Amino acid sequence: MIIRAVILLMLCGMTMLLCQFSPQARGGEQAGVLAELPMVAGSFVAVTDPPTKEEAEESRKEREILPADTIIVKRKYRTPGRLAENRDLAHATLVIAGNDSRSIHRPEVCLDGQGWTITSATEREVKMISGAILRVKDLAIEHVALQADGTKVPIQAHYVYWYVGDDLSTPSNVERQLLSMRDSVLRNVNHRWAYPSVMARVTEAFSPQVSGERRRNDAETVEMILSLIRSLAPRFQKDLMTNL
Repeated sequence: MIIRAVILLMLCGMTMLLCQFSPQARGGEQAGVLAELPMVAGSFVAVTDPPTKEEAEESRKEREILPADTIIVKRKYRTPGRLAENRDLAHATLVIAGNDSRSIHRPEVCLDGQGWTITSATEREVKMISGAILRVKDLAIEHVALQADGTKVPIQAHYVYWYVGDDLSTPSNVERQLLSMRDSVLRNVNHRWAYPSVMARVTEAFSPQVSGERRRNDAETVEMILSLIRSLAPRFQKDLMTNL
């Protein structure tokens, strides 16, 4: 126990010395992403319809919670086609931090506050057309929706996200924090983190006339989201744009 305590004190002392004598971190103004989402991403096109009342209320709450200098970009994407039974729909969001680090956080906190329950978390790899690999975190989520007639309907969805720094990305919030500390000391870089995410519902329990989408089971929904990310990420994430 004594040896462990001594080692811990030595590590703390070394950390304090590094922070004390390291040069002032630069950067922080230049994000690793463009502050926009494209109108077209592969076979998906952006929906230009105005947001629903629920979507507008959700955006309002986000603006109230997040620091004023946070940049938030949102788009809904769907595959073309008149018939709902052939159509997919997904929601993409890009959050870019300002000077306040509270802009970037663990999505589990917000999802829980919105009434979602996380049933599983899986790290996945998305292979870009260029061959580059993007690591993302897939959260399987569910909640019970109250219908107008008073009945309760279980809703399942997948929420896939990752963090993007100046020239790197990670699906882990712990790794993001460690990379921030490492690069601040060793590279003199202060990352301005961004937080992209894509969300879509599992629709196999609903008719296309009700959901406005084709029936997709759990695995098909994940594959659809990853397909969108494969086309979408290189359009705004700078380190992937260089590999196009």
